[in-house]
This record gives sequence, C-alpha cells and structure tokens, in this order.
Amino acid sequence: MRIVIRLVRTLACTCRGFVASMLLLIAAPAALSAQGTSVTGAIQASIDIVYPPLSGTGVRPLDFGILIPGAPAVAVAPMTTRSGEFRVAGTQFRKSVNISFTLPTVLLGPAAAAIPLNFNGNYAGLCEIDTTGTCVLASFTSWNPVTTPLFIDTPARYKPGRKAYAYDQYSVYLGGLATPSATQKAGRYTGTIGVLLVIN
Repeated sequence: MRIVIRLVRTLACTCRGFVASMLLLIAAPAALSAQGTSVTGAIQASIDIVYPPLSGTGVRPLDFGILIPGAPAVAVAPMTTRSGEFRVAGTQFRKSVNISFTLPTVLLGPAAAAIPLNFNGNYAGLCEIDTTGTCVLASFTSWNPVTTPLFIDTPARYKPGRKAYAYDQYSVYLGGLATPSATQKAGRYTGTIGVLLVIN
C-alpha cells in the first residue's frame, strides 16, 4: 500500500513538471516573436491651392459723343471718360493676362447707315486697380490693337521680378476714331466690341 502511494505521488510530480516544461517551451517562442515584431504604414498629405474666382463686367461703353455730319473725325483715347472699360475681378496671384479684341469696322444707325471706325493707333489700354478702386498709374500702358491683336501682360511689366499680380481687379480700356460723312443720317449709331481675356 505504501509503495502504491509513493508511485502515484511520483507520477503526479513528474506530470506537473512535464506540463510546466511544456508551457515554458510553448510560451518562450511567442515572447521572442513579440519582441521582434514591427509595423509599417503610411498617411497621406495634401494641400489645395485656390485662386480667387474670376468675373468680368462692362463698366462703361465707348462713347464718341454727339457728331455733326461732315465734322472732323473724333478720336477717343483709352482710360478717359469716353473710352470703353471692361473690368475683371480675381486677378490677384495670377501670373499673366492675354488681351484681344474683336473690333467692328463701323457703327450702324438708321436705315443701315454706317459710321466708319478706326482702331489703328494706341487706342487700347490696361491698368491694375488698387483696393480703393483706383487705377495704379504706374501700371497703365497702351498699345495698338490692330498691329498687336494679342497683348500679353505680366506682373513684371512695370515691376521687374514680380511674379504675380498684387491686386484683385484689372481694367481694360478701348478708344478709337469715328469719321462721320457729310451726308450722315441723323440718329443713334451703335456697335459691339468683343473683349477676350485669358488669365493664367
């Protein structure tokens, strides 16, 4: 009886030791593996560059005033009270403005009567408009829209080294020359001038 008891106890001890050893053997590789595990990943970065929205409107028409049949030709210079003006908003931070016109050859009046127009001279002009709504005089320039049908303006034109426009508004002006004939019919004469601005 005593021997049996001793055998049972020995077996029990042996089993417990075996189980403990197995647990150590199983746990050890897991611990070693956890120590050497790394995780990599990535996150995205972004930025949106937004320019002010562009809009344009006619400020005033080109107005040759009241003419008398046979009177001398009437010339209107750009950026005067009678010159046409088209203003654009949203030019701040832009890098260039390409300007072109579709120029009429005549103004049409009563019974299809016409008054010839001439734009072959420095009748086109432009100016940057400051925050008070006033032309920055140093920025004003004029050109011949017939011999230079596409005028490309850049911020560095009058401020060397400047890469973008500082102000949000920009005006384009147009004058011209009207020559009524001696038999010109009385009445109102009108026409349409096309303005195309490509702003980059």
